[in-house]
Amino acid sequence: MKALTMILAGAALLFNVAATASDNDDEQRYQHFKPEASENLEQAIMNLTKYNAKLQEIVNGDLDSQDMVKVHELTYTLEVALARLSKELDVAANSLEEVHLGSEAMNKQRVKGFGKSYLDTLNHVLGEHSKHHEGEHKEHH
Repeated sequence: MKALTMILAGAALLFNVAATASDNDDEQRYQHFKPEASENLEQAIMNLTKYNAKLQEIVNGDLDSQDMVKVHELTYTLEVALARLSKELDVAANSLEEVHLGSEAMNKQRVKGFGKSYLDTLNHVLGEHSKHHEGEHKEHH
């Protein structure tokens, strides 16, 4: 019985060593890249626009191994930018809730203050998209 236990322990040890070596190979193959900062909403939107365009170009191609490395690299910046955007949209959602509650309470100051904050964020997020639809809206009238 002791022999079986020793064999199983040895096999487990060899498996762990092999797995660690494999992890190190993956680490060398897939380097971790430093993302571009998204310290505010404007930077996040700029990074999303720039890196989404790069990703679009790559995914429209054949995706060779160099493309996969490029995708891996640019996802770091996209993840950081999306996290910033998510944070900013959470703040905007809270501002909108304050507008809602302010309207129920007939509190003009609350509606104006939080309304401005909400609209500033959303107008920035929707920027070009909302301008595009404003032009379409005017053409239909």
